[in-house]
Amino acid sequence: MRNTDAVMIKKAIIHVLDRNGDAPILTDFEQEINEDIHEFLEKHIIKSLQDEENRKGKFRGGLSVVKNASNNIFQNEETFVESSKAIAEQLFKAMKKNNNISSSDLVVCSYTAGDEDYIGILKLDYKKSFIHNIEFIDDQLKVSIIPQSIGLPGLSQRLQKCAFIKKTDEDDEYDMIVLDKQVYGKDEDGEIAQFFVQDFLNCEILVDNRDKTKLFKKAAEKWTRKNLKEDIDKAQEVREELISSFKNCAEIDVEKFSQNVFGNDVEAQDNFINHMDNEGLQLEAFEIDKSWVEKKMKKRVMKTDTGIEIKGEYEDFEDRMKFEIYKNGDGTINIIIKNVRSFQER
Repeated sequence: MRNTDAVMIKKAIIHVLDRNGDAPILTDFEQEINEDIHEFLEKHIIKSLQDEENRKGKFRGGLSVVKNASNNIFQNEETFVESSKAIAEQLFKAMKKNNNISSSDLVVCSYTAGDEDYIGILKLDYKKSFIHNIEFIDDQLKVSIIPQSIGLPGLSQRLQKCAFIKKTDEDDEYDMIVLDKQVYGKDEDGEIAQFFVQDFLNCEILVDNRDKTKLFKKAAEKWTRKNLKEDIDKAQEVREELISSFKNCAEIDVEKFSQNVFGNDVEAQDNFINHMDNEGLQLEAFEIDKSWVEKKMKKRVMKTDTGIEIKGEYEDFEDRMKFEIYKNGDGTINIIIKNVRSFQER
């Protein structure tokens, strides 16, 4: 689903979820899908499916309004309008539980990608925009700029909350792709309240190999910055070992990685492993998501404490004809960019 680059919208409908009202405003008619509307929905769906922050989700057991409504649509498209209303009402109930959740429009659509059918649920948060207003005053023409408080996200903007549901199969690893970029407040237990995932979708967010690959890279860099800020050689060794593992290995074993980097320094090993555990990465080995590595690790960025930033392809940093690091005797290093014939300033 995440690799989708084209979709065909079959049906769509839009409901208004004004949290200041006592009930959502539910339409009885499907949205007419012309070329502009199709482009609007298709681009938001593709952009959200390819978003780096989306996650896989699985419906929890028990009563699930969204699951039941989606199954009804998959089984009988004639139920699309009424099922979409059930979905809108469920989201509205979830929104009313928290005063910080913004009003929005809700689009429910059915679409195909490849040979499969899916249901898209898109929460369109309002964006403040401006339009011109034309009026006549005493036979004179007046054009003015006025704010529009219920503008919808444009094609260049990214949605904050949406879900893309496939036909439910209890044996499948996941039921949907969820994008939820916002969290609001804290509940009584001090945990972040995620109304969209918990109250609305009633699903469990899964941690797959892509998530683990991302988390390992982020957590390793966080640990390195905190613990090795005074040991630039060791910090560089940790980073180089991570890059090498991602490029040349099929999986990451946190314990073995720690042993490879820190050797006989048991204290550093334990510290690194405990840090990974605290960041949510368990000790068992996980498969490296090579597609994520290829996509996200094409370029490398180095920032020095002296205010210099160096960007380039990973391969260029490894080419000793182009780049090299020399160690000084006082614990500092010199970074050498070699064999440059010309350069430009921006």
